[in-house]
Amino acid sequence: MKPMKVLRYNGSYRYKAQRRKRIMKIVLALSVALVVIGAAVFGGIKLIPLVFQPHVDPEPVQEAFLQQDGTVELTLSAGDTYMLTIPDGVDLRGVVFASDNDAVVRVDSAGRIDALSEGTARIAAVSESFHSVCELTVKKAKESEEPSEVTTALFANLDTLEKNQKNGKENLYRITVNRRTNTVTVYTYDENGEYTLPVRAMIASCGTSGTDITPVGKYALYFKEGWHLLYGDVYGMYVAGFDGPYLFHSVPYNTRNRADLETAEFNKLGTNASQGCVRLMVSDARWICLNCALNTPVTVIDADASADPLGTPPAVKINEKIKWDPTDHDEKNPYHGKRPEISGAQDVSLKAGESFDALEGVQAADICGNDITARMKLTGRVIPDKAGTYYLTYTVTDDFHLTAAVTRTVTVEENES
Repeated sequence: MKPMKVLRYNGSYRYKAQRRKRIMKIVLALSVALVVIGAAVFGGIKLIPLVFQPHVDPEPVQEAFLQQDGTVELTLSAGDTYMLTIPDGVDLRGVVFASDNDAVVRVDSAGRIDALSEGTARIAAVSESFHSVCELTVKKAKESEEPSEVTTALFANLDTLEKNQKNGKENLYRITVNRRTNTVTVYTYDENGEYTLPVRAMIASCGTSGTDITPVGKYALYFKEGWHLLYGDVYGMYVAGFDGPYLFHSVPYNTRNRADLETAEFNKLGTNASQGCVRLMVSDARWICLNCALNTPVTVIDADASADPLGTPPAVKINEKIKWDPTDHDEKNPYHGKRPEISGAQDVSLKAGESFDALEGVQAADICGNDITARMKLTGRVIPDKAGTYYLTYTVTDDFHLTAAVTRTVTVEENES
C-alpha cells in the first residue's frame, strides 16, 4: 500500500496526498494532528528492544530400553514422558508394568512412564519369561518459556544475536526484502563484522507491478511512526520508512482502530498485493520498529527462494469477520492468549479385543480455526487385547509457534464373554 508522500520540513513530517488538489488542504491540516496523535500513541508503545522467545517444537518422546534381568537408571524432569521398550521376542501383552511410587512416576499398561513430581521411584516390568527394573530420579520441572510475541517468523543464530546485543554496536541489523518471494530476512553481524547471519525471516506482501512495484535497491530506515495515513485513505500501524514513500507497515486498517483490519488484505500475505510498500503482520512490523534503529540498511532484491536462507514463513488465513490481526499483542484482541484447540480426545473405555483407532475423531485447529490435524503428534499406545489403563497425549503446534497438548485415558476392560 502506498503511503501519502512523506516530506521533511523543519524537523517534522508532513504528508502530501498524491491525489486531487481539492483535498490538499484537508490532508495537510490533518497531518499536524496525525503527527501529534501518532507521537502520543507511539510514545505509549515504548521503543525498547523486543525480546522474543523462539518456539521450540516438543522434543520427541525418549525411549528406555529394558534388558532381561537388567536395571536401567534414568534421570527425568517432572513433566517428561518416556516409553519403556522391551526386547524383540517378548510378548508385550504378557508384561505387567508397576511403579512403587505413583505420586512420582506413573506407568501405563503399554510401558509409557510419566514423571509427575520430584522424587525417586522404581518401575518393574515382569512377565513369565521376562524381568527388568527401571530406577528413576525425577528432578524439578523445566521452566517453560512462553513466547513474548505471536508470529509466524522463522529464527536462527540467536546465540550470536544475544552476544551482539550485549556489544552495544549501533547498527545491529541489516534487512533484506525479496520482492519475488515476499520474504523479509533480517541479518546480524558475524565474528568478522559482516552481516551474514540471518536471525529472523518474516512473511510479507510487496508491490504488484508497474508503478506499484517495490523498487529494487539499497536504502535505510529514516523514520518510524505508530500510525501512518496511506494512499487510499487507509492506515498502517508500526510504520518504518526506507525509501521516500515506501514503507514497512502492517496490513492496512480502514481507520485508526486496531479492530478495523482489512482482513481480505491480510489473507494476501505471501503474495504481491501492495502498492509498493512492504506489508507485514503486526508483530513483525512492530519488531522492526522496536528493534531496528534509524539508518538500518535495507536492501530490496528480486530473486528466487535460494536467496532466503531461512525460507519463507507460512501465510496464515484468518476469518474475515474478525477484523483483528491475530499477532497484535493488544489484550483486547480476541486472539490474545489463545492456543490451538484439540477436540475429540475424551477419555474412553472399551472391551478387550475391540478395535481402537487412537486418531479417529481427534482434530486440531490453530488459533484462527484452520485445520492443522495433519501435524498433530501422538505419544503413547494402546494394546486393545490387553486389559489395563493407557495414556495418550496429543500435541500440536500451529504456524504461530503456539502449542497445545491434551492427554486422554483409555481403559481396556476384561472381556468376560
